[in-house]
Parts: sequence; C-alpha cells; structure tokens
Amino acid sequence: MSKQFRKLLPATAAVAALLSPLAVTATSAHAALQPDRSCGTVTDADSAAAASLNTVLTGKLAHAMTAYRFSCARAIVAATRAHDLPDQAAVIAVTTAIVESELRNNPNVLDASSVGLFQQQTWWGSTEERLNPAYSTNAFLDGMLRAYPNGSWKTQPVGVVCQKVQGSAFPSAYQPQATDAQRIVAAMTTAPAPAPAPASKARVSTVGSDGALYATDGDYAGTGWSGTWATQGGTALKAVASAVTGNTMHVYALGSTGHVYTKDADYTTGQWSSTWTEVPGGAEGAGAVSATTIGNRVHLNIIGSDGALHTTDADYAGTGWSGTWVALGGTGLKSLASTVTGNTMHVFALGSTGHVYTMDADYSTGRWSDTWTEVPGGAEGAGAITAAATGNRVHLNIVGSDGALHTTDGDYAGTGWSGTWTTQGGTGLRGAVASAVTGNTVHVYVLGSTGRVYTKDADYTTGQWSGSWAEVPGGADNAGAITASTTR
Repeated sequence: MSKQFRKLLPATAAVAALLSPLAVTATSAHAALQPDRSCGTVTDADSAAAASLNTVLTGKLAHAMTAYRFSCARAIVAATRAHDLPDQAAVIAVTTAIVESELRNNPNVLDASSVGLFQQQTWWGSTEERLNPAYSTNAFLDGMLRAYPNGSWKTQPVGVVCQKVQGSAFPSAYQPQATDAQRIVAAMTTAPAPAPAPASKARVSTVGSDGALYATDGDYAGTGWSGTWATQGGTALKAVASAVTGNTMHVYALGSTGHVYTKDADYTTGQWSSTWTEVPGGAEGAGAVSATTIGNRVHLNIIGSDGALHTTDADYAGTGWSGTWVALGGTGLKSLASTVTGNTMHVFALGSTGHVYTMDADYSTGRWSDTWTEVPGGAEGAGAITAAATGNRVHLNIVGSDGALHTTDGDYAGTGWSGTWTTQGGTGLRGAVASAVTGNTVHVYVLGSTGRVYTKDADYTTGQWSGSWAEVPGGADNAGAITASTTR
C-alpha cells in the first residue's frame, strides 16, 4: 500500500473542520469598519498587472482589479507554491478568495465570525492567523488536501473543490470566477522574477570532539574559506544535517538520547538563533538524520530506534512543523541521506550489511513509493552516505568498507542509474560524509582518520573530479559528524 504523507491544519482547526463544515455567504457586503489588512508590499508591477487584467477580466472583478487586490492574489499564489502545490491549486484558492472577499484581506466580521481573504471562521485559527495571507492560504489548502486525498482534487471542477472546502450556502458562486482566477494566476507566470544568483557559498558544520556544533564557510566564487571553525553550542550531539530555505540555513542535530534539535543561521543578517529547540513530535532514540528542502518546506528524516525511516515536515513560510513523525518502514537501517529532483525527494539509506537502498516521496501527488529498492552496482559494507543533485541527476557517494570514497549517478529524467560505483580515493575515512552543490559542481566533504575535514570536487560540466583531497582550513580535529549546505 502506498504511504500518504500529511499536511495538517493545527489540531483545533482540523477537529472543528471535521465537525462543522465552513458555511459562509458568497455575497457578503463589506462594511468599511476597519481598513483592509495588507497582503504584503504593493509594487509598481502589481499596478501594471492590475491595469492589464482590467482589460480581460469578465467576472466579479471585471474592471475592478487594483494593485492591492493583485498583491493579495500574489500572496495566495506564493503560499501555494511554498506549499509544494502546482498552480492549479493556486487557481482554486484565488477563485475562492474572489468569491469570499473580492481579494480583500478584510478584518471586519461580516458573517458569523468570518474574516480575511477566505472569510474563515474561528475554527480555522485566531483572528490574526486568519488575517495572515500565508496562514489562511495554507489552512485552505490543507482543507482541500484533506477533502481530496491522493491528488483527487486535480480531476474535479474548480468550483466543486472550492465548495467542498468552504461549505458555502451559495455553491454555484465559485465556478463562474474560475476563468478570471486562471487569468490572475497566469499574470504572475508570464513575467517571472529574475532568477536569483546561483549558490556559491558552502557552510560546512561538524560535531566536534566535545559534542558541540562547529561551522565554517567557503566562498567558491570569491574569497575561499574563512579559515576558522566557529562554535554554535550543543552538548553530546551525535549526528547532524542541514537544509536551506531562502537565505536561512537550518541545522538539525541528534542529542545524546536521539531527540532531534534545530537552530538557524540567517545569512541576510549574519545571525544564528541563540538556542537549540526540539523538533516537535517526540522523536527518541534516533540514530541518523537527513534534511531536504522543496520551496519553503523542509522534509526531515530520521532512522528511529526501531531501525526504520521516520519523516516529518516543516513549513517555514506558514504553519510550522506538522508535529508528527510518520513511519515509512525499513529494517536495520544505519545511515541516511536525501536530495531533491523537481518536486520529488529521494531518500537513501544503508542497510545492516552496508547495501544502499532508496525510496521516493513525490510532493506533487503526496505519495511515497511502496518499497525500498536497492541502488544498482553491488555496494556492500558501506559506512556512510551522502546525496546531492544537479538538475535531474543525483550524485550518490559512500564511504566503502575499504575506507575510501565511492560514487554513482542516477538520471531521474532518463537513463536511470549508471550501475557502477567508481572509487574516488581516500584512506581510513570515518563513517561520515557530506556534499553540497554550487553551480554544476558537487563538493564532497569527508572526515579523515583523525577527524579532520577534507574535500574534493566533481565538475559535472566537464565530467572531471579534482585530483586529490584538500583539507578544509581551520584546524578541525577529531570531528565525529558532518553536514554541508550552500547559500548565496
């Protein structure tokens, strides 16, 4: 049976939503008791888009689109994309907001307890939460996913989906606005924002001999390595992983009892969060951890005390952690890595004999693959694993039973796995390895026999690896775990 991962409303909202379907009128009058709340900064581009849309909209907002309304639609679309859903879902959400609020973040209670873009009542959250465009959009989308599991919303008419979530007294009001919602969402894709500069900086973090976290930075496009390892605290940490949302790196570490903790480094301000906080869900006895990012959502995986894979999610742009760890099977797993191609997370684990296995989570459909499958090539006795992706190609590296690095590639858009493990050298490498990508280059980091940190690169433009291992400057010694991420 395929496994379904969940994106949840807060428990109070979920329970109330199950007990009482949302019932609001679609034609509420908007008494101007308080001014509409902001949906974010209104830009000149919003004004231009609104003017253009006023020449084509034919529904409720015909000749009535404003820069403010467009900014609210833009906030809905941004939250939908951050929720790892396609623009078809954004069309459904925008259609609903056109009917419910005329794309106004209205703070005035006009029908029962309804406020905001979606005119959500109290069981959806506090007043301030419902007036937060990201929160309210995520709440709507979570309601849609709950009402239509396994992606079944994709085959339903827009208006039917809107009505199923909202439970309106005017069920026929939604579908007539769907065409305009499609035009509004399309206006945000015809002129995409400039692509951000490619990531060029790597942050490598280790667990030192004192059980604390240490970090150093390398600028591959400029100044090179900082040459120092800065301590970030922690006690008796035993495994570490990292992932990036926006310009913030999130570090996850396992404490001495296998609980999962996190802290952040904000590269806009240059500041780390002051303390470690525990990831919700009650994980205990974990032995390995990995993290990947899709949009603003981090997917965190651990090997539990039962030797199986467990996973949880955090929406860093909205609802936060799901608060539950979902078991996904496996037996005797001992090391873990993950990476992303497109909207799919690929998880890789070492079995009890050091063979390499994989399973996938497709975040477009909300489904995990049914079973673990072995990565071809006959790896055996591996002690550590890392994964990185360039485009649709995954680059998988292991520390073999001979203490050397071995690598294989999988093309997820074409030819599949190469079927061979190629040695990249090294002697007496410890059971810890990490990798990060800048441009089309994969940087691999390993711990030598004395716990010093070494690196070599694979340039996938030329197909060449660097010839030898180089020590990362700063004098790290006796490290026991390692992770790496790239930032801009």
